[in-house]
Amino acid sequence: MFHARLLVAGAVGALATAVMGPAGGQGEGPNVGRVTIDVPAAVLRDLDERLARTRWPDQLPGTGWDYGADTAYLRGLVDYWQNDYDWREQERALNRFEHYRATVDGTRIHFVHAKSPDPNAIPVLLLHGWPSTFVQMLELIPLLTDPAAHGLPNGPSFHVVAASLPGFGFSDAPTRPGVGFATSAELMAKVMHDALGYERYGVRGSDLGGVIVRQMALKYPEQVVGVHLTGIIGAAGAAPPFTPAEQAFMDGVGRVEPELAYARLQTSKPQTLAHSLNDSPVGLAAWIVEKFRAWSDSNGDVERRFSKDELITNLMVYWVTGTAPASVRMYYDFVREPLVPGRVERPVGMLMSTRDLFPPAPREFGERLLNVQRWVETDVGGHFLEWEEPELVARDMQTFFAGVPR
Repeated sequence: MFHARLLVAGAVGALATAVMGPAGGQGEGPNVGRVTIDVPAAVLRDLDERLARTRWPDQLPGTGWDYGADTAYLRGLVDYWQNDYDWREQERALNRFEHYRATVDGTRIHFVHAKSPDPNAIPVLLLHGWPSTFVQMLELIPLLTDPAAHGLPNGPSFHVVAASLPGFGFSDAPTRPGVGFATSAELMAKVMHDALGYERYGVRGSDLGGVIVRQMALKYPEQVVGVHLTGIIGAAGAAPPFTPAEQAFMDGVGRVEPELAYARLQTSKPQTLAHSLNDSPVGLAAWIVEKFRAWSDSNGDVERRFSKDELITNLMVYWVTGTAPASVRMYYDFVREPLVPGRVERPVGMLMSTRDLFPPAPREFGERLLNVQRWVETDVGGHFLEWEEPELVARDMQTFFAGVPR
């Protein structure tokens, strides 16, 4: 258990500790402690001063989002952030969930742990990607823990662990180079198996989280009962001959190459970018909100899918912990750390959105990499499917895991 609230600033690990205090309860194992989110007032005052002193760039008339983040939109969002957004209200909402940190291999991993009233519930790990945080999963959690209470059909319920990736939010930032997908998979498996005592469990991930749960299934197949995924980004692992559908997919991946400029920077020079993201809340907002608009099923209107409060709360998780630099450094490490090779042979369920910026792979391509047992395509929701269409995800997870042997 965490016995003290450390109001210190400086290193990322210290700042992350400063915004989480004790909640008065033990966790599930000796290395697990219950925590609550408690951001010091000084952090909020500093943020307000930085927002007030923003030096805005010019923008060519009529260009909107053509050149990147629309300055006019950001001005309105920042005005709301300063004058109407209530972090303490959002903090109370976040703290309605039970938050924990588990120390594994010297690294503290943050997660929400929500248990189902069903004694036969399936433990499941949910992992987000970039530029989102664990808040992407929060609307999904009650649908999984008590589906009947939310009008979902009879089927399995779940004990849910929604974790923050290493270097994201309230998890510790890595203190050494090389922490990519494989190491993250090892840490997450130790949270589920060693810290929480789940001998067998399911996993679901999207974006970076999807790659990590695949690594978990390859490295710990005796633990992972099934893998639920949204999206296969890129065409890595493909070798000819290709079916017409596979070729069309790879051509589609090539057409979104301009959208991957952010990844080219984050995989090559992330520390250059880190200074802007860590020093300027508006710089952070521009870098992240533009992706939520482009990658979601928003038709160009980001607030069609996400409220201002939701967008800002996601930003706040990065800002108050100082973990934006660590989150982009993961890109540098994940392209350099060796992956566990092979095809995932645990049962896999795919829920593929046709509205994601990245084109949906055809089933035959997925079967090159995965033991696909269920394949569903949807025309609603985009890259952040758990947040955009939580009921759709919950129903599909119920259907998939109902057919997976435990």
